[in-house]
Amino acid sequence: MLLLTGCVPGRSLSSLATEPEAGLTYPGSTDVHPVTQPGRVQFGLDGGDVAVTGLSGTTTHKQREVLAFYSHALTANGWTQTTDEPYAETASGRPSHVMQWDKAALQLTYVVVVTTEGETTKYEIQMESLR
Repeated sequence: MLLLTGCVPGRSLSSLATEPEAGLTYPGSTDVHPVTQPGRVQFGLDGGDVAVTGLSGTTTHKQREVLAFYSHALTANGWTQTTDEPYAETASGRPSHVMQWDKAALQLTYVVVVTTEGETTKYEIQMESLR
């Protein structure tokens, strides 16, 4: 008898949440909310979606200050910056700045997306397993 079971690729949501950088919040942030996606099993070629943990928040500080905070904190903890897209767009078409870091030894990736609306900078961080 052959039994096929599916699993979510990468690490679980609870495992990701134990990483110190999972809750790294920009100092003085307001309107902070968790961002999570438990992952999805998919039989077929893509194998499913990885679990994602992170948060979103707002600040009155500039985009460059938010990105500098995350860049300093992550590189100091062994993360390597792999992407810097200052002219990216969000899914809704808003201009954004996206930076990504990887921690190859732990098979993790960390993404920070920042946008500006008037005097408010909004940011979202997402940590997930590398595929």
